Amino acid sequence: MKKLRILINPIAGHGFAPRIASLVDQSSLLKNYEVDTQTTEYAGHAAELARAAVNEGYDCVVAAGGDGTVNEIAAQLVHTSTALAIIPAGSGNGLARHLGFSLKYPHTLEQIAAAERSSIDTLSINNRFAVNVSGFGFDGLVAWRFNHEGKRGLSNYTKIALQEYFKYPIIRFQLDIDGEPMDKEAHMLVIANASQFGNAAVIAPRAELNDGLMDLVIVKRPPALQLPAMFFKLFNGTLRDNQFVKTIKCNKFTATSNRPIHLHIDGEAVEPLHKIAVAVLPSSLNVLKPLQHAK
Repeated sequence: MKKLRILINPIAGHGFAPRIASLVDQSSLLKNYEVDTQTTEYAGHAAELARAAVNEGYDCVVAAGGDGTVNEIAAQLVHTSTALAIIPAGSGNGLARHLGFSLKYPHTLEQIAAAERSSIDTLSINNRFAVNVSGFGFDGLVAWRFNHEGKRGLSNYTKIALQEYFKYPIIRFQLDIDGEPMDKEAHMLVIANASQFGNAAVIAPRAELNDGLMDLVIVKRPPALQLPAMFFKLFNGTLRDNQFVKTIKCNKFTATSNRPIHLHIDGEAVEPLHKIAVAVLPSSLNVLKPLQHAK
């Protein structure tokens, strides 16, 4: 019988974690698996339990949490035979949405039970693991404030973004994209392995998880009158390249600035940096995909 470990982040999901554990215990949907459900207890615990699952020969580890939990667990599964699945329980759930996992938990268990295994690309950002969408610039600052203020949810994220939008300076980046140097002025560089930040904010609608490429989205700051149209397109998945947005598919790139720039990796803020080096790790992570999204 296949072995499946479910790791639940108790502080994710607005208090839904106990419900997830209860649903798993009561459900017969995963009857073809030997299921081990554990709740994380401290920072780094999810990584420890995921690493142990690999060593113990588990077929799959399910991340029940938000994008940070997914990143922490997936980092331990990269380049192994143990697959990742997701019960989305965070404030954004970007990778889960891209893969097609339902936000309704009984349905999510059905999807996991019937899912097909596939492999996807991941990214290395200054030798740190990334799997969804990261950012260097304005969204890095917003993520830093969002992570440190404690209050979660789309409304608080939007409030912070609006507070910082016109204060944040334009950055001049020195880029090297697959060996081609160029200078660009931008508000932020979005590093997209998947298509969206979360909450259906689709910044890279053409991004694919298994094409061996990332979407580097160079975003300039549009004037205030253009913002409503930009946000509308962002949230209905129709954002395309225009005078403020340019997408370049690439295998690797470096970006350098003459001042420290805020960076977030899969929504988790890290220290400001002068330079980042990003590379695709093709087909480096096994995942379980809901059938309608499996290829």
